Parts: sequence; structure tokens; C-alpha cells
Amino acid sequence: MLRRTIILAAAFAVALSACSGDSGGGTLEAVIDPGGETTGFGNFSTGADKSFGVFMCTRDGAVEIQSVEPAHTEGDIEYLGSAVYTSDEMFVGAAHGYPPDGIDESKLGDIDGAAIDADCTESGGDKVQLIIGAERTGIGGGVLDGFVVTYDGGELEIPFTILLCGDEMEFCEALVPATTTTAPEDG
Repeated sequence: MLRRTIILAAAFAVALSACSGDSGGGTLEAVIDPGGETTGFGNFSTGADKSFGVFMCTRDGAVEIQSVEPAHTEGDIEYLGSAVYTSDEMFVGAAHGYPPDGIDESKLGDIDGAAIDADCTESGGDKVQLIIGAERTGIGGGVLDGFVVTYDGGELEIPFTILLCGDEMEFCEALVPATTTTAPEDG
């Protein structure tokens, strides 16, 4: 729980620094590492549908979402859609099911026409997450690499990569822990 709090605090610190300035209208921001983030699943014993959350905030006023689409899709994977989740206590990182298992579905809204007004400079209150659904459609796994959010003020490209590992860990080299090596034996 402490680790989650520290990670959330760090994410909001990044958002605060990224959301300064005045652009003359509502602007949407993703609260992720500036270099992008990668997340995924290797276990599908509870099903092939998975959900992934990305915190969102706005600066200079509310925005209205028009669409969310993956920038690149490869392999046995299907983009299931997106939703907006607003909560002050429960958040989605990577979860089983789409929509994710165990969340309050009354706080989950349609993406089309969703109004987001979560000021990047404020740290309290409700947080807004873009919930992205993905399904592994075959044993080979796949990748959704990046997302484009179209909203009434423009487009936001989110460098967020979703990996659904294949049975032989296809697409998931980044998720495999490094193996330890031993010193060669003397001859």
C-alpha cells in the first residue's frame, strides 16, 4: 500500500510539472513517465480480457473526449475499447477483465463525449483514469503500442505500451526478469 502511495505521489508530481503554462484552452495530459510506460500480462488463467489504467488531467479547463485508438497493433491482440473512471480511492493499474474486475462500475463512464475536468495543478479529490481494454486473441500474444486520444482541443499521443504475452513469451522480452549468470568453469 505504501509503495502504491509513493508511485501515485510521484506520478502526480510529474503531472504537476507537465501541466504548467497557458495554452488558451482546455488541454488533456496523460500522467505517465515522459519516456513512456510499458505494462502487460503473462497469465491468462482468469481470462484473456485485461484492463489498463492511465491517469489523465487537464489544464486551462475541461475537455471532451471524442475517441481513443491504438497507434499500432501487432500480433494476436484486440483493442476492446476505453472508458473513463473517476474515483478518489480505487485505481486501476493492470487488472483482469474489461471492464476491470472489482471496481465500482457506477464510477465508470463511456469514452465518447466524456467531459474531463481534473486540473493538473490540484492534488486532492477525484482522479480520472483512462481505462483501456485489450484481449489476447491467440497463443502468440500481441502488443498495443501507443494511443491517440482525440478531444475537442486536439489530439494527445500517449506513449503507453500494452503487452499480452504469448505462450512462449512472444512480445514480452521486456517483462522477463533477467537471469543470473554463473562464472565459466576453469578448464
